[in-house]
Order: sequence, then structure tokens, then C-alpha cells
Amino acid sequence: MNKEVMHSDYDADPEMVETEKELSDYLSNIAEDIGWIVIHFNSLEDVIAQLLREMMLRDAYQDERLDVFLTEMGYQQKARALIHLYGQTEAHGACRLPNGELVQLEKAMGLAASIRNGYAHADWIGLREGAYIKVKTRSSRSGIVHRFRRIDKKTARLDLEFIISLRDRLEAVHYLIENQIYNREDSLSADGHMLPELKIPSTSESNEVRLDVQNALLALGYPLDEVAKVVQQLPSSIELRNGIKDALKILASDK
Repeated sequence: MNKEVMHSDYDADPEMVETEKELSDYLSNIAEDIGWIVIHFNSLEDVIAQLLREMMLRDAYQDERLDVFLTEMGYQQKARALIHLYGQTEAHGACRLPNGELVQLEKAMGLAASIRNGYAHADWIGLREGAYIKVKTRSSRSGIVHRFRRIDKKTARLDLEFIISLRDRLEAVHYLIENQIYNREDSLSADGHMLPELKIPSTSESNEVRLDVQNALLALGYPLDEVAKVVQQLPSSIELRNGIKDALKILASDK
């Protein structure tokens, strides 16, 4: 569960934990999971780099020319490049993937980065009541806004399982593409191919979309209290563009 608060409420909502022992107990309980999330995210980024090598080089293990560029690219750039390569391969008829697979993968890779950044840059020492952690601060016309996320051991484990499942899914899709390129598998069987389950945390994606809609409305100058009420009325499965359109309609109808 996420919440955003204005800087004027930063010290009071949610409240800081009362004792050092409470903070110490919380960190001791969750520190190992934080470490595993960072480790497996780094593994995911390494896998993406290796799959780029295999898509672009004749010998992905001995030809090091692509590494000149990979070393200068961040995670998001590598992820986007890989999805575009897969899309180009499919567009040219060299392979066929299940409907919507690349869109789902692209969203999942973006979500993985958002989750990892939340853990890597969170203010863990500033623990708040209810296991709320500040994971991001941004500025807007309405002022400074802090994003808090409730992170307990269950949440961390679900985030970890998602990142691991994304790596497994990405490798499976890559091998499906390779098998079709080298005629080891018939492209007509792609729609019925069983891929590893992508274990997206139940609330993460919908919360991220709602927060993006909220940030867009705040940037347009709408008051935070009105925006927060409208965003909660949006369906959990809505996409960003439709979410902004629907929210603007609701705001206009309330005038």
C-alpha cells in the first residue's frame, strides 16, 4: 500500500516509530530480503545484457564489441533495446510470440526497476508507524511531495518472487524466439507455448498507475485533496492514458 503526503505533513503523517529498538527489530527482520532483492535485480540486468549479446552477435561469448555500448547503458535502456529487438524480429516474420507478450514484458521490466529503486533508495532509518518507508521525493507546482510505501516481510518476499519470475519468463521468451529463428520450433505453436508464470505483486502495478495519474494531475495544477479522491475511483486495471482521461472527466463533472 502506498501513500503520498505533502512536505508540510512529513513529520506527522505517518508518524515516526517511537524507539530505536523498534527500528532495529524491523531492519533486522527485513535486511536479508532487501539484500536478495538487490542481488536478483542485478542478476536480471546481467541476463538482459547477455540476451542482447545473443540477439546481436555471432559469438555472444567471445565477441566483446557490444560491451563497449552496454557498459554505458543503464537498466532501462538495455530493457527497452531488448524489447525493441524482439519486436523487430517478430515484425520481420522471423518469430511469433503469444499475443501481448512483449507489452507485458516491457511493463514488468519497468515495474521491476521501480520496485528495486524503492528498496535501494528508501529512507530505511526513517521508519514510520505501520512499516511505512519513504521511497521517493518529488517536486510539483503544489510543493514537495513524499511517497511512502508499506514494506513488511511479506511485501518484500512477493517483490523478490516477482523479480525472479521475470528473469525466468524473459529467458523462456528469448529461447522461444531463438528456436524459431534457427528453425528448431514451428512459429505456429507459439500461442500455445507454456511460459513460466509472471508473479506480479497483486497491488504494485495498479498502485504505480494510480500514482502516475495523480502526479500528472498535480502537474496540471489540480489540488492534492481533489486528485486523491478522484484517483481512488479509478479501476485497478486501468492503463495510464485512460486513467488520466477518466480522471479529468471526473474532475470536470464535479465543477
